[in-house]
Amino acid sequence: MIKAKIHSIQNHDNINWVEFFAQKHKLYMLALELDEKASINQEVVLAFKSSECLLSKINLANTFLNTLHAKIIDIFQGQIITVIRLESEICTFETQISTFEFLEQAYQKNDFVFAYIHPSALFIKEYVC
Repeated sequence: MIKAKIHSIQNHDNINWVEFFAQKHKLYMLALELDEKASINQEVVLAFKSSECLLSKINLANTFLNTLHAKIIDIFQGQIITVIRLESEICTFETQISTFEFLEQAYQKNDFVFAYIHPSALFIKEYVC
């Protein structure tokens, strides 16, 4: 989970583009519905499904994806799915990838990777009072 503050909200035809600041990082959320509590400077807790995170050893330099540079701190390898726990500057989180991808990319504990989260995968889990 990521603690962040809402920086801006754009709305058109009930589609919302929300920009957040989490420490020095900008994050973006694309949402069809937005709670009426959402407002500029509102503090929130953001989350995403662990299966909706793409890993790469190289920086894809795509400004439309949320990018976290993170260190692999633990690996739980299964026959089909591997769960990788990562630690970034702003949060600790897990991602699920296929074990085939895990073996193909040869990820190891203490490797640094780029984690990419599509804006439509990010959601507001909680509003901080």
